[in-house]
Parts: sequence; structure tokens; C-alpha cells
Amino acid sequence: MKGITSKLNFSKLFYNDKFVMLFSVLLAFIIWVNLSMTSQETRYLTVTDIPISLPELGNDLQFFGSENETAEVRISGNSLVVASVTSSDIYITAADTSQLTSPGSYTLNLVPKKGSIKSDYNFDSTVRPSTIQTYIDRYAEKEITITDKIDVSKVDENHYAAKTTLSRQTITVKGAEGVINSIAEADAEYKFTDSISETQTVEAKIVLRDSAGEEIISSYITTDAKTVTATVPILKIKTIPIVPKIINTPDSFVLDDSIISVEPSSIQVAIPDDATDVISSISTGEIDLSNVDTTNNHFNVELDIPSGLRNLKQITSAEVTFDSSRLSTKRITLSKFTIINESANRKTTVSTKSIAITLVGDKDQISSITSANITAVVDMSSKVSFSGYGSVPVTVSINSKFPFIWSYGNYEVDVNVADTSESN
Repeated sequence: MKGITSKLNFSKLFYNDKFVMLFSVLLAFIIWVNLSMTSQETRYLTVTDIPISLPELGNDLQFFGSENETAEVRISGNSLVVASVTSSDIYITAADTSQLTSPGSYTLNLVPKKGSIKSDYNFDSTVRPSTIQTYIDRYAEKEITITDKIDVSKVDENHYAAKTTLSRQTITVKGAEGVINSIAEADAEYKFTDSISETQTVEAKIVLRDSAGEEIISSYITTDAKTVTATVPILKIKTIPIVPKIINTPDSFVLDDSIISVEPSSIQVAIPDDATDVISSISTGEIDLSNVDTTNNHFNVELDIPSGLRNLKQITSAEVTFDSSRLSTKRITLSKFTIINESANRKTTVSTKSIAITLVGDKDQISSITSANITAVVDMSSKVSFSGYGSVPVTVSINSKFPFIWSYGNYEVDVNVADTSESN
């Protein structure tokens, strides 16, 4: 009874539509596989996008320019096997590389090879393309300095195009040695077509050129940069007065332009826009006023031009002249001394009774000056720990009513410094 029941239940399955459909599909697949395995019918298939794999070479040579190349070939064989073959089961290579012994361009014949366990098929055609053009050379690397070839066609007449700055100074080229050896320069190239009046920053193309100036374009080399950031500083042209830098002046001293002349009186410079209000004059080198009198009154001094400015006319020095016809000298004796910066526990006494000084200055002012308008200052800051007898420089201080008078020469007095801490 149990066996009869099972048989009856199995029979009922064929009245189930879903079961019948599934059974039919499975049966059809089994029949197809059996026919494919036993069928003598040949199937053809063209396999595309097969990578071209070239062999290694001797003498440190290698292939350039053939990377990522692909080919195709037609195969034939059993339908089931052929249908399962893909481009990864085949590789394309050179038929013969025995002649590849030196650098150069070569045309290689290509042949297909089976590259997996799927081998029950035949190659039914030659490789398409049947040849490959390749270049053989040794590998090399080279660092090349980038040359500024930024072309500024026109600048506003009130501005100046300063030297271009590049974001990098070199590039590295890698690849075929022969091509690299032919590179003479790497140029940063960009052309401005319009007039410019402010600083410009652009991305400039890096162009490799040979010794004849011809551009080198090759798939056999690579570079670590294709462009470089180039900044063209545009400076404002400005005429700036030259002012003499005078040192060792009395506190009362005021520069009198009618007595002191500078030649040239100004220079033309190119200056960044953000500095035009900051830099209002150019200083000369130092002139020590204590060395100026009615005969030693002419000085040739270098100009102190700040960095970032362009000296358009390349004027590097100026002639500074004190008008001797407007100057006079006067000899005055000083017997009163003012001591400053005396150290604690020190008592300073000036041993020198008097000193005779020479004054130089405007004729009108110097005629009325007296010793009452002058103070001889003895500065003890250089004798902090000193005690005993010694000499100390004297600074001549002149009353502010006489702004264009100074002392000529250098003066000293003898002093006696007593250490008052010893008596405590």
C-alpha cells in the first residue's frame, strides 16, 4: 500500500504546471549538453581585446610604446569549448625576437598562444593586426631645468613686467634613453595676447625641445609634470627722490635741502603696487656728518635700493654735495661737561679742563652761536665697571635754535672714575 501511494503521488506531479515547466527546461539542457559533447559540428568565434605580451630582452633593452596594445584572433572547435574561451585564455606575442639586439624601431610579427587549460580549440586565422610597431631602448631618467619662455606681448606704459617665477624649477623625464638624450631643454610656455597691468598667474605648458628648437613628442617617455604655475609680477613705475643718509648728527640737526644737493635727485624704479605707499624715497649710503666741513664737502655714495624694486636706469650711486658757499666754521672752547649714564657706586670727575671744538654750519646760524648754546656730553655707558683714569668720547649737543650746525671731528676728555662702594 505504501509503495502504491508513493507512485500515485509522483504521478500527480505531472499535473503541476510549475513542475512540468522546470522538468522540461532541465531535460532540454541535458539533451543540449549531450549533443554538444558528441557533436562533430565546428563552431567559430572571434576573440577580441587580447593583450599583446612581448617577451623580456637582453642587454638591458626593453620595449617602449607597446603598452596596452590589443589584438584579436578567430578560433574554431567544439561549440561548448569555443563558447567558454575569453581574451584571458589567449595571449599575443612576437613570433621572433632574436634580431632585437640594439636600440631602434622594429616591426614585429604577432602570433597567438594558448594561455590556459582550455586548449581544445584551434586558431582559425592570423592575428589582427598581424604586426606591431615598437621601439626598443634602454631605460633612463633625467632631471631637466625648466626654462622660462612666458611671452608677455605688451605691458601698460606705467607698469613693468618683472622676472617670471615658476612653481617648480625642474622636471623629471623617464623612458627611452635615446629620446631622453635628444632633449636639450624643457620650456614653460604661455603667451599673453592682451596688454596686462597687474600681476598674472597662469598654468604654463611644459614643452620638451631638441637642440634645433623642435618640439619632442614621444610616447616612449613620461614626465612628472605637464604644466607649471607661472607668476608674472607686474610692477608700477615710479620716480622716487634720493635722500642722503647722514649719521652722527646732533639731536637738533635738520636737513637743509637748499644747502645739500643730490645728483641725481631721483631715480626711476619699478615697485610692487602694495609697496608704493610704503617706499617714498631711496637712501644713499651713510655720510658721517663729523667728517663734513667747508673743504671736505663732496661725497660719492652707493644707493641703498630695497629688495623687490627694479632699478630701471641702473643708477647705483649719487653725488652728495654740501654747498661750501653757504657754510662757515667757528672755533669754540667748552669747559663745562655733562656726565650721563654713570654706573651706581661710581663717581666720575672730568680731568680735562676744556676742549676746543670746530663747528660747521649755515653762515647765518653759526655767526650767533656761543658756548652757552652747546653742551659737551660725557657718556659713561662704555665704562660700566671701570675705575681709575681713562679717556671717554664727548658728544657735542647743540641747542635746537641752531638746526643746521654740527661739530667737525671727534673729541675726548680724560676722566677719573672712583669706586664709591669701597668707602662703605
